[in-house]
Parts: sequence; structure tokens; C-alpha cells
Amino acid sequence: MSDPPEKHFTMIEPDASSFLLTQRTNLQTALLCSGVVGAVLFTTVYFCFSVISPNYYMIHESISRLQLQPHGWIQSLNYIVSGVLICTFAVALRKELVSGFGSRLIPFFHLITGLGSITMGLYLDPDVQAYTGGIVFLSLIGGLLAFARRFSASPQWHGWAGYTSSTVIIMFILCILFNYSLNHQGRLTGVFERLIVIVRLVWLFFFTARLLGGRSLAPAANANIDSVAAEN
Repeated sequence: MSDPPEKHFTMIEPDASSFLLTQRTNLQTALLCSGVVGAVLFTTVYFCFSVISPNYYMIHESISRLQLQPHGWIQSLNYIVSGVLICTFAVALRKELVSGFGSRLIPFFHLITGLGSITMGLYLDPDVQAYTGGIVFLSLIGGLLAFARRFSASPQWHGWAGYTSSTVIIMFILCILFNYSLNHQGRLTGVFERLIVIVRLVWLFFFTARLLGGRSLAPAANANIDSVAAEN
């Protein structure tokens, strides 16, 4: 009696990204888009409101000063809506990151950013605005640095650690220039602040596009899967 035919098994290591993309729901995709949608909406609203405000000079004045203009509630609402969308983006990031470095820290930083934006929309007190603005900026930087650390260990995100770190450096330089101009009655205070917003928006746009284009934030799967055997 002959021996039964041998079966050959091929061991493969699946990429977590393929699994994640097939499992990503429409709701999850929408939540991922909420970050860049919120940033674009925030930028569009404050720019248009700056243009139609007769006693406001966007080159010289900070964005928060729009809240002191007639119909300043528009900018207050802009802060609140932006904050809510950032918080929903944080929820999406938590699901995307799955595990590993920054899987909780990155969403936490974004949650702080979102809550800070909401606070700026609710309170017009200058001290509250100043402290909250500082917290928002530091949480943005913290989130980017955590992303840079995670990107450095992911082949899928080759080059993004450097790009993200460069973004942090540019934002820091602009923040220093913004604060110096603000405290010395400089003429380009508004320009420096808006450049910070734009630099972060550009990063967020390409990051979201890369995610929706097939990249994953999840770590590679360690488990091996047996393929269907072929008989001799």
C-alpha cells in the first residue's frame, strides 16, 4: 500500500495593511477624512471672515482676534467645529494604529488638540486663549513627533519620519517668530500664525491621501498563514 501523498505548505507573512484596508468601514474612512476636512474648513472660514471684516488686518493680527470682530461668533463656531472634527479624527487614528508605539499617545495628543480648539471657541478671555493656544500647539507638535518615531520603524512610511520631523522644525521656527512678533507689535504676526496652520494642513493632506491610497498605520502581522496545499 503506497504512502499518502505529501502536502507542501508555504509560510507567508501577511501585511497588516491589506487586512486593515479590507476591514475599513465607510464610517472609519469618513472619520479619517474628518481631520483634513476640519483643517480645510477652518482655514477657509477664517480666511473668508478675515476678508469681509472691515477693521481686521490678517497680515498683522492673530486668528483669534476675529472673535472680537462684529459677528465674531463665526470664528468661535469655527474653532468649535474644528475641534469636534479633530476629536473624531483622533478616534479614527486609535483604530488605525492598532498597537505599538504611539497607538494611544498619538490619538491622545489629537484629542487634546481638539478639546483645546473647542475651549478657544467657548472662552474669549485673553489669558484662557493664550494658555489654550500654547497647549494646542504643543499637542500638535507632540503628535507629529510621535508619528515621526512610529514612521521610522515602518517600511511602508519610508521617508516620512524625516518629512514629519522637518514639519516640526518649521512649525517651531514659525511659532518663535509668531510669538516674537506678537509681543513686539510686529507687522507679520498674522502671517506667521497662518503659515503654521498651512504647514500642518499640507502634512495632514498628504498623510490622509497616503492612508486612503493603501498605506496602513498598523504594525506588520507576526503570524504566519498556511496556504492551501498542492498535492503531488
